[in-house]
Amino acid sequence: MTLLIQYLLAALTLHTSAHLHLLRSEPSANDTVATAPAAIKFWFSERPEVAVTTVKLATASGAAVQLAPLAVDTAAHGPLVAAVRGQIAKGAYTVTWRSTAMDGHPSSGSFNFVVSH
Repeated sequence: MTLLIQYLLAALTLHTSAHLHLLRSEPSANDTVATAPAAIKFWFSERPEVAVTTVKLATASGAAVQLAPLAVDTAAHGPLVAAVRGQIAKGAYTVTWRSTAMDGHPSSGSFNFVVSH
């Protein structure tokens, strides 16, 4: 491999790894849970800037479910936590999130889950 190609591959790897990515959540995307979660938890590829992070929870009809202010679990690689303050009944829900990492690059996403009881 030429030196230029090696440099470009290294730069691309560094650039893509520097952005914030959702690694997993609880409940998980497309999960069906037996009981309503007390909180929505997020594990990211790096620590998000909590001050500019938003999380919304909505019913299938689009009605907002109230969440507490975001908290950070201080354990190593602990999750970002949004405690649920509103009522969650049986049905489908959508979680929408938006955040910014230390590099200033915004990231966002959404996922669904279902409460079966």
